[in-house]
Amino acid sequence: MIGETIRRLRRSKKLTLQKVGAATGLSSGFLSQVEHGQATPSLASLRKIAQALDTSLFRLLATEAQPSFLVRRDQRKTCNWPGRHVVFELLTPDVHSSRFEVVMICLQAGQMTCDEPLCHGRSDDQEFAVVLSGRAELTIAEDLHILDEGDSVLFSSALPHRYRGLGDGPVRILSIMHPPSF
Repeated sequence: MIGETIRRLRRSKKLTLQKVGAATGLSSGFLSQVEHGQATPSLASLRKIAQALDTSLFRLLATEAQPSFLVRRDQRKTCNWPGRHVVFELLTPDVHSSRFEVVMICLQAGQMTCDEPLCHGRSDDQEFAVVLSGRAELTIAEDLHILDEGDSVLFSSALPHRYRGLGDGPVRILSIMHPPSF
């Protein structure tokens, strides 16, 4: 399903596999396998593909247009990877006209949102986050920040970053990106 979406978006933008490969650092062979459902990309690869196609990760994962401005709790689009105790939930409607994207990040203590800090977005894109519950470590570029419940942060989405759950229990972080870039 995601491969079909990637292929459709790539073709609509009149991009070749080679051009997307050059923009992402991924081989055109791997991208072809993804498009044909023969390979499963990592979170890092999907973010690179989304950025090359000028879209967000959740828009790549979208299965249908959402006709409403309302997102019910049980109808949120979610994104997680096998073997990880991290869930990303899209809280905003999956509409292409939205100027921002709101994502709930839920992770367990000791878990990281990604293996290495990743960037998404361009230099003037921004991400705002607030820790709703728990305690988290946020790495932005070379800087390490400890965030307690209620702490918030604003930074450029273009800077490599990742969250790691601290303490004994789950961590919930509300993240708002402008423009949509997750």
